Amino acid sequence: MALTEDDPIWYASYGSNCLAARFEAYLNGGQASGATRAERGARNPNPPVTSAAFWFPSTVRFLGDSAKWGGGGVAFLDHGQKGSAPGRRYLITKGQFDDVAAQESRRDAVALPIDALVPGIVTPIGDGFYDGILALEPHDGVPVVTFTSPRPEVGIPSNPPSAAYLGTILRGLCEVHEGSVRELAGALRDSPGVAAGWTLEQIIDLALK
Repeated sequence: MALTEDDPIWYASYGSNCLAARFEAYLNGGQASGATRAERGARNPNPPVTSAAFWFPSTVRFLGDSAKWGGGGVAFLDHGQKGSAPGRRYLITKGQFDDVAAQESRRDAVALPIDALVPGIVTPIGDGFYDGILALEPHDGVPVVTFTSPRPEVGIPSNPPSAAYLGTILRGLCEVHEGSVRELAGALRDSPGVAAGWTLEQIIDLALK
């Protein structure tokens, strides 16, 4: 049976949405701390049912240049590279995920074909930054989905993220992961693009800002 807008899904985040207060802007609308642009919000503004720590079975890479975060690279799931990257999963509705994905790529919301996704294979649904939809292994029978680039970012150089962006991710990871701030900061520093602009101690300091 096809998923409806009200059916539950797990949205797995590896970027700024790891911070609950930042993700709230995608549901309720408004401008998150550190961001330079407001979000329109979702048609269903209800908060997530719950959230939990999550580990992606691949690496996260920072590249490009984000005007929303004052410059610097943004996170993309490098699904072609085996690894381990910390994140956070939120239990929301499929309709909310459709709306969040649309806001990430600054387009109108469409009903995404989550039922037809093959785990581990990116399905392009547009040309936006995050218009590649990816299904991961289900959790207790509930789909786990995320978004990343719709195309392989081959040849695009990595770029260190801004303090506002990296700090938002780290504070979000600290909200749900049992590991120490140092361990989580180390995992971020190991992501391609980060070490070129940040030392471990500098990343740790971001958790306090």
